Amino acid sequence: MSSTDLQSKSHSPQRQLGEHLLSEGLLNADQLDGAIEFQCIYGGKLGTSLIELGLITEDQLANILSQQLKLHYIKPELLMNVSSEVLGIIPKKIALKHQIVPYHKNGKKLYVAMNEASNLKNIDELSFLLDHIVIPLAIPEIRLMLALKQYYGMLLSPRFETLASQMKRRVLASKKRIPKQQTTDTTKSKPVKKPKPEKHFDGNKPWPLLGEENYAGEEPTDESYFASKPSTTDDPAFSLLQQLADAKERDDIARAIIDYLKRDFPDCALLMVRTNVASGWLAANNKTSQNFEQINIPMLESSVFNLVATNHSHYLGPVTESLQHRKILDYFKSKPPQTALIVPLMLRDRLVSLLYIQGQYEELEPRVTEMQNIADKAEMSFKLLILKNKILTT
Repeated sequence: MSSTDLQSKSHSPQRQLGEHLLSEGLLNADQLDGAIEFQCIYGGKLGTSLIELGLITEDQLANILSQQLKLHYIKPELLMNVSSEVLGIIPKKIALKHQIVPYHKNGKKLYVAMNEASNLKNIDELSFLLDHIVIPLAIPEIRLMLALKQYYGMLLSPRFETLASQMKRRVLASKKRIPKQQTTDTTKSKPVKKPKPEKHFDGNKPWPLLGEENYAGEEPTDESYFASKPSTTDDPAFSLLQQLADAKERDDIARAIIDYLKRDFPDCALLMVRTNVASGWLAANNKTSQNFEQINIPMLESSVFNLVATNHSHYLGPVTESLQHRKILDYFKSKPPQTALIVPLMLRDRLVSLLYIQGQYEELEPRVTEMQNIADKAEMSFKLLILKNKILTT
């Protein structure tokens, strides 16, 4: 890696955001580490993970982003009150494709909320396309998604829908905690201390940070299907291992696994598990117009997914007729009963994903050990990804 590349990486937006948050005293190092791990597993921007975990507010994030990226700041909620005249400047197709929302027009200047606010090439292309000088605004990812839904009808993932509800509840709760100010002149009102942001992680227990001494989980073994395979670049199993080792983001892990499995099992998928809900992550075969990310399966209701989540052990058997089973069967245009293998993907004793494979029993049963090994290798890949992000951020 050249010195130029290293310098570029060391000044990545994620690194700067972490530095700003630490320097402003909004986070401590442990909280930032926890947010990085959360982001590596569930995806999205680091700021979104910070809001989900209750570590900072949306307005705090917008302020920090404006400092970090040296962009104009607006209160996030103002993006939900844009005039129809300004909205008309950007057609729906362009807004959804580039994930941008116009906020204010001043002559030929158009102030725009956008995800890639530091991508100068993209900004230049949009300026030419819209015949305006595009000026990006600092805006949290969740607020941009909500605005795209409100103005352009964009379908949000269950994750963003859930986060939007959480934010509303937090705002209402914070208002209830603020006492009414004294109205008499004789009593001086004491300054109201801002409540500390709630520190919590999804699930039933705090997220154990990577490297904690009290972690007693067993390390995955290498006694596996892969041990008997030749380590050549032409071998699909070895190629999968290489891709898992080189993963730069969570979706690289998912794509490597699904690409490997779909050769033998066209109906396979990964679901992400969080807050007692399994949501679509990536599927091999889309036989319908449905977006796999819109699949939402409550883990507390009776299903084979609940069984795997409860036992932290694989399931091989029939997927029968039920409301929750129908969600994934309909996606693959399958009629119950279907035989499926479901393998939990764990990260330090915590369930983060489910590997779902549909097929014939006699084809699935000999592959159980292999699939369990893939889950173990995926855990290692997640650990590597988390460590890489912590190195680049701290």
